[in-house]
Amino acid sequence: MIKSFTMRLGLILALSIATLVFLLTIALTSLISHRASDALEKEIGERLSTTSHQLADKLDFYMWSRYQEVQLLQGLDLEDRDETRRLLDQVQTNIPAFSWMGVTDADGTVVASTNGILEGASIAERPVYLEAQDAPFIGDVHEAVLLAELLPNPTGEPLQFVDISVPLFQDGSFQGVLATHLSWTWGKEVLEHFNRTLHEQVDDTDLFVVSGRDNVVLLGPDDMVGNPLPVSFTEGASVKEWDDGQDYLTGMSIGEGYDEYPGLGWQVVVRQPTAVAFAPVETLETRILWIGLLASLVTAVLGWLLASIVTRPLKRITETASLMEQGKANTFPHQSGIEEIESLAFALESLVTSLTESESERVHFEKLANRDALTGLSNRVALREQLNQLHASKEPYVFFYLDLDGFKAVNDTYGHAVGDEVLVEVAHRLQALPIEEVYPVRLSGDEFFLMFPRTERSTQQIREVGSTLIEMISEPITLDIVSVKVGASIGASIWSPPEPPHIAIEQADDALYRSKANGKHQLSFHESLS
Repeated sequence: MIKSFTMRLGLILALSIATLVFLLTIALTSLISHRASDALEKEIGERLSTTSHQLADKLDFYMWSRYQEVQLLQGLDLEDRDETRRLLDQVQTNIPAFSWMGVTDADGTVVASTNGILEGASIAERPVYLEAQDAPFIGDVHEAVLLAELLPNPTGEPLQFVDISVPLFQDGSFQGVLATHLSWTWGKEVLEHFNRTLHEQVDDTDLFVVSGRDNVVLLGPDDMVGNPLPVSFTEGASVKEWDDGQDYLTGMSIGEGYDEYPGLGWQVVVRQPTAVAFAPVETLETRILWIGLLASLVTAVLGWLLASIVTRPLKRITETASLMEQGKANTFPHQSGIEEIESLAFALESLVTSLTESESERVHFEKLANRDALTGLSNRVALREQLNQLHASKEPYVFFYLDLDGFKAVNDTYGHAVGDEVLVEVAHRLQALPIEEVYPVRLSGDEFFLMFPRTERSTQQIREVGSTLIEMISEPITLDIVSVKVGASIGASIWSPPEPPHIAIEQADDALYRSKANGKHQLSFHESLS
């Protein structure tokens, strides 16, 4: 009877130990897994959103470049048509993306054009003429009408153009229109380049460029081009079910133009099946679960073997485990002279160590989600979190919105590797600014953001801080193979909580454009502080 009772008691104690440790393991595993999964999903979503933003910026920058080139031709001598035709041919030779360029008279008749195409014909009914009589016109992607037969596409596909046209005036009198058709082939080339780069880093992704006018897919998988996008999105990252019944993690950005180019509102969408996107999350969750289950199994076996002598020490161990769950203890008590109890305590401590290491992995992934991979500075995600933390304070902050001057020339001349080294050095100089509590952020490309408490600084003192920063950045940067120099333009504003911070950020951005327009290499305050 006593032996039977002892065996039953041993079984009960062993099962109790196993159950207790299993529940503790499940609780800790669930907490760590949930937090790690959230951090990973956030980081993966931000990565796709950033990719779509970069492609939208690249498309807008390309259109801005062509827009500027067309505007430079507004000074054409309309009296000398041969010279006008020669200049147009020269521009087309240098920039083949211009499929056709032509100058009309005031009635819309083409008087000079590249290769003489459409000369003498009227385009008076075409938007490229009608919409550009008073102000520059930028038309969205459309198929060729008048030029379809004159400029056949070697691929056999219908020609598609983007229009850029500007009015021509002489002594204040309307003389005609400079009209251009940009081949949409350049957009396809940009998308293909992005696809190649993206597929080297991320598996199974699709890129779309969608018209902001009618939601039609302009670029993307062949079976979807020309059709409306089947799902609606808001900017940022989200999970949506598409028309194929599959869930995708999707990042979306809307092109907002560049400098004077207003943009066409193109939506750039990047999608990836959730099964692929969140595979690292599932791997991490599985690993954490197996660690917990293995630790539970080891503990149960030890409990079965030692149940007859662990009743009293087990109570102390259980109490300590409860305290550890609450964060009030971090080690188990050592039972001198009782080898089995020491083994049990060691197994439990190993479990906590393993789970703590998993927590460290979560912290690591969280840091990745909040840091710019190249410079190590905080990124947009970290900036939002920092502003949310400061929103309840009453202390005003100075915002600097900063853009590098001359960086594109360095990139174009020496390549992206040198450009990356320049960005890293600029980040170091931002961190070295002799201001307390300075918080530097890399937004994207060569755009940075800086904020620090205003304390009692006057507008003049803030301007002096900006001048110091411009001087620091303008110092030559000596690299292994070359010495380069860049400058900086800064827009400044003041954020006074609890005012929403995005207002002050937009004000600083507006002020940055003033610095650019006034000659660069300077700081401009928002007009509210001027």
